[in-house]
Amino acid sequence: MSRILKVKNLEKVFPTEKGMEYQVLKDIEFSVEEGDFIAIMGPSGSGKSTLLYNISGMDQPTKGEVFLDDIKISSLDEKSLSDLRLRRLGYVFQQPNLLRCLSVKENIILGASLLSIYTSEQLEERAENFMKKMGIEDLARRDIHTLSGGQAQRVSICRSLMNEPRMIFADEPTGALNSKTSQEIMDLFVELNEAGSTIMLVTHDSKVAAKASQVWFLLDGCIYKKVTLGRWDKKTDTLLTRQENLMHLMTNIGI
Repeated sequence: MSRILKVKNLEKVFPTEKGMEYQVLKDIEFSVEEGDFIAIMGPSGSGKSTLLYNISGMDQPTKGEVFLDDIKISSLDEKSLSDLRLRRLGYVFQQPNLLRCLSVKENIILGASLLSIYTSEQLEERAENFMKKMGIEDLARRDIHTLSGGQAQRVSICRSLMNEPRMIFADEPTGALNSKTSQEIMDLFVELNEAGSTIMLVTHDSKVAAKASQVWFLLDGCIYKKVTLGRWDKKTDTLLTRQENLMHLMTNIGI
């Protein structure tokens, strides 16, 4: 496997209303290999989402370096960064942020249509293939406001895959969903990872994190511990055991 992401000495500082500085991330270093599936956990305010945003090109760190393949994304200007996000990365958020004026299929196609590397026919075919994989092929012409939370998140995942991303970043992708739908969405992420996608997600839910192959615990702006669970296999693995092991670790850490 080859390295996709390299993070060196990353720090993030925010100014406060009183003119002081608040350091959220502290001297973070790690690498992500092709095919990794990493869940980031930690208490509220530990910097989980801030970390995800600063390594994915959604925000720029105060200090440090972030490399995607051989591209130093922490030094790119906004135009170059926007182009990189569009061409090389996929994003799934807690709120899908779909355009209500467009249909399901139109939402999925829109971002990739800006790349000018696919014909209209290819875009249609790719969208239809992803919708079929996500089980929403019958919703192609539906208005966004008629979708359930789980359906909307499936649309968001399809959209994130259209540009063949090198890596998918997901910030609390199940946070607004009920338990059953959350597990269905996580099963889709597992399938994507098995098919070769590299995924990093933030979650507060140990049952969600238990389906990742690695879990990293963030505490006070630092990566406190990394746990390797191995690939989740629903035929042989007991999810409850994986979850209980994580919860035991969280208790010991104080999360």
